[in-house]
Amino acid sequence: MSEQVDKPLHDWVRQSMDTYRPDYNPTDWVQLQRTLRRRRWKRRGAWGGVGLLLLGFLSWFAVRQQDDKVVYANRLISKIESTDHTDSIKKTNSPISGRLLNNLGKSKPLSIVSEANPFRSVQATEPAAISSLALLSIRNELQLLPTYLTEQLQQSQRVAFSPEETTIKQQMLTGDFGSDSTSYQTLARNLRSWPDAVIICDLTTSMYPYSTQLFAWFRKNARNPTIKGIVFFTDCDSLGQQTRAGGPAGRMFVTSDLNLANALPIMVDAARNTLHNDDDAENDVEALLVAQQTFPEAKHLILMADNISTVKDMALLNKLHKPVHVVLCGTTGSDTTLAFQSDYYTIASHTQGSLHTLEDDLIPSTLSRETTLRVGSTYYRYLPRKKRFKPTPFDHRPRHFLKLIWL
Repeated sequence: MSEQVDKPLHDWVRQSMDTYRPDYNPTDWVQLQRTLRRRRWKRRGAWGGVGLLLLGFLSWFAVRQQDDKVVYANRLISKIESTDHTDSIKKTNSPISGRLLNNLGKSKPLSIVSEANPFRSVQATEPAAISSLALLSIRNELQLLPTYLTEQLQQSQRVAFSPEETTIKQQMLTGDFGSDSTSYQTLARNLRSWPDAVIICDLTTSMYPYSTQLFAWFRKNARNPTIKGIVFFTDCDSLGQQTRAGGPAGRMFVTSDLNLANALPIMVDAARNTLHNDDDAENDVEALLVAQQTFPEAKHLILMADNISTVKDMALLNKLHKPVHVVLCGTTGSDTTLAFQSDYYTIASHTQGSLHTLEDDLIPSTLSRETTLRVGSTYYRYLPRKKRFKPTPFDHRPRHFLKLIWL
């Protein structure tokens, strides 16, 4: 009964719906497009996030695998270094280190790109193995010198050795100058690019290990015409007193003969001249100017600099007109926020030279956001806006992944 009563109402509703046309609103379609776009970007973002996480995990896994290989290589080298090679050195007439370096030279090189200059190709083998094996080689090289060293030091006509001479003698006899072979490695890696060079070496007390490495390199390359001479400086005058502004010039110890028989006594004399050197700042620029004047035919100046010390005579920098390649020996001490003293960067930049550490070669004009640097056990990355290197928390050389994050 109710269906018959409601039938007219239902018929009216159906007729009304057939003729109904909603008002046209052009913003409805725009809103729908926005909704569709949001849904589409959300789906893409979700898949992109999953992809980034996956790639990040794969990169982390690859770095861990490489670090494991480095740790294994270092453990292997530590076992080799802990073995006593004295007997084998005494039984042979040829230098052990020469054979080691020849074997290293026969290893298959890898072509890598220097992070300081992406257009410069560098020949290198696996870094950890080279560093440790070369360090063992240098120590063996120095262990061949005991008889020779004793004869030369006896010519000093001194009853007792000074503390400085004792330190040098001990390092030359044992080859124990620590784990930092920066001097030797930098020369071996770059000297072909520095023809007709002069070495300027800071010979203050903390620099003895690095000068000892130089003598190991000289022994192997005594007839190499690439090196024109060497200048030792100690920031002291002829009386052994520390140099000061307006005072006597620093005393320089110069030799153009890299033969150990002639060069070693000069180094010992320089060591005796460091007794009253108390300031941290050194007279590096003065020593560079002496090298520039003494060897006018030289094309490059190689400065073995103490990285913990600043430079006291930067006012003389404008007189330098030859490229200076600064070898940064050691760290900046307790202040790990600094990769190196700013004075050395200024010297290298002003002379169109370069900066060098145990593993890295940096050219100031080519530094970029991708440049990384290792000093001691700390890894740094370059900040172009602040024009300085910032320490990173990584225990391995960081990589800039997709130019977004550092891994």
